[in-house]
Amino acid sequence: MELRAEDDDDDPFIAQLSQIAHEPRVHVGEENAAATAYCAGRRSRGKTFNDPVHGHMYFNPKLCDVIDTPQMQRLRELKQLGTSYYVFPGAGHNRFEHSLGTCHLANTVFESIKRSAPRHGLGLTVEDKLCVQLAGLCHDMGHGPFSHVFDNEFLPLRHGWDPKVVAPWNHERMGVDMFSWCLDDNHIDLEPQVVRRVCDFITSNEEGAKEKRFLFDIIANKQNGIDVDKFEYLLRDSYQAGVRMSVDTMRLTSHMKVIDDRICFKSSEANNVYALFHSRASMHQSVYTHKKAKAVEYMVVDALVEADIAWNGRISNSIWSVEDFIAMDDTLLKQIEFCDDPALAKARDIVRRIRRRELYRFVNEYTVPEDQVVDFKPVEAKDITSCQGTNNIPGGLKPDDIIVQCLKIDYGQKGHKDPVENVRFFHYWDDETSCSIAKEQISSLLPRNFVHRVVRVFSRRREPEYIEATAQAFSNFQRRQLGKEAQITPVKRQRFSNDS
Repeated sequence: MELRAEDDDDDPFIAQLSQIAHEPRVHVGEENAAATAYCAGRRSRGKTFNDPVHGHMYFNPKLCDVIDTPQMQRLRELKQLGTSYYVFPGAGHNRFEHSLGTCHLANTVFESIKRSAPRHGLGLTVEDKLCVQLAGLCHDMGHGPFSHVFDNEFLPLRHGWDPKVVAPWNHERMGVDMFSWCLDDNHIDLEPQVVRRVCDFITSNEEGAKEKRFLFDIIANKQNGIDVDKFEYLLRDSYQAGVRMSVDTMRLTSHMKVIDDRICFKSSEANNVYALFHSRASMHQSVYTHKKAKAVEYMVVDALVEADIAWNGRISNSIWSVEDFIAMDDTLLKQIEFCDDPALAKARDIVRRIRRRELYRFVNEYTVPEDQVVDFKPVEAKDITSCQGTNNIPGGLKPDDIIVQCLKIDYGQKGHKDPVENVRFFHYWDDETSCSIAKEQISSLLPRNFVHRVVRVFSRRREPEYIEATAQAFSNFQRRQLGKEAQITPVKRQRFSNDS
């Protein structure tokens, strides 16, 4: 017998509580014998979490089985914003609460698109709903210590991965492995097709999907990037960091429906869609890539590299085994700091410098000219040191003395594309036909380009002579590369001291 989503056995009263203050509201149908049989063998009651961002969130018993496992609870030890927490002290939230919120929003979107369709028109079932909820709950299980710092900075250094080639490991695939292990390790009984579909949702693998492809748009939307993962982290991160956003994600959720097997948005929300991508770019610029947070990030990477060498690759090789990987979290810095092993001396010193706020020094930055953004060639440390000229450093600046960050902030699409080109809309007078809307039809105030590049330079040494030499070399590099000094703060206006 086919079970439809309105036959779900969630407690009707509690399930409605989970949608308080959100549009659209979710009204779960009454229990029936078939739904009860479908969920036989699980705990009898679910749980309600009171969340500062979403209010009361209800999780059915099957979801609670997964929440109460070591694999899921590990996410309590992973800061959602990584090293940004060292700059924004209110942003101490973890990937655990983000995962709960993503699951909650996945359920909200599921109910929204079900309700916007003709009755039974989408053929949505209890299994569909469970798969979407589990994918939202478990999508971040594969993140390592300090999240993207581990993926993008530490692992390529230790394994020598070529940045131009797709890495042999990523947190999505590890998330699938951790989810499968979580079920086996904790004897959680799920149908094989449910496990397979959850794994496909986490990795956005649509190859085997013959129908209901729109369900892949909910958790990790590879078509245009509008998904509940983005909704959740923007809402939570901005709230915790004290940054205001201009997007109304709940309104987007209320004005979506499925047309031609894809999630589409009401045409009146086109400006709101742009606001979503603009909010993401603003968060990257002001929070995620804050220059002090990046300084801490580079120190954490250096500390982890030194510790990994001392521990014979225990950190970097943990990615090949879920049993080893579960022990990898942000507490690694504590382990390094309070370990007396002489081999950890360099790593321990870096961690203690972080504690004393003796960070790598941000020296300066410049914005890449608009006409050079598309064909931008990454700047390396040796490019800067080759322009140093004369200074007071014996032997001169060396590439290891500095760090160059080639920062790219965009609207979530590769290159410099407008992501809204891949968004489908519908008009209120014809909500059965999807269409695209050109940027020119929406507003003349929208951005002309959708990518922004900045080149930054940091000094690992805090002595004034090193910082001055780095600043001068950076200025010389700009004159050689751009024909002028493009940075906002000239060298002669800077003040260098060990206190800054």
